[in-house]
Amino acid sequence: MKVYQITKKFQVTIPKRLAEKAGIKPGDAVVFEETDGGIALKKVRAAKEKSGELRLVIEEFAKDVAEIKPHIKKAESALIENLSRHVSA
Repeated sequence: MKVYQITKKFQVTIPKRLAEKAGIKPGDAVVFEETDGGIALKKVRAAKEKSGELRLVIEEFAKDVAEIKPHIKKAESALIENLSRHVSA
């Protein structure tokens, strides 16, 4: 096990072998998390990746909304009719 020196600014270099294994490249974002044994470093997915995934979820949701919209209208009409009967009585 190789020991790495912390700089005056509390910086340390990630060993290339470990960075490559974790898929960490220059410019990537990482987070530090406290663990029972110390500190863990994890790569954070890029906002671009997340936005792409979010776009797909929204597209799927939009398909679902279009499919259920007629059912919602039908339920809304039934509710209004039912309420009208109770209010008129």
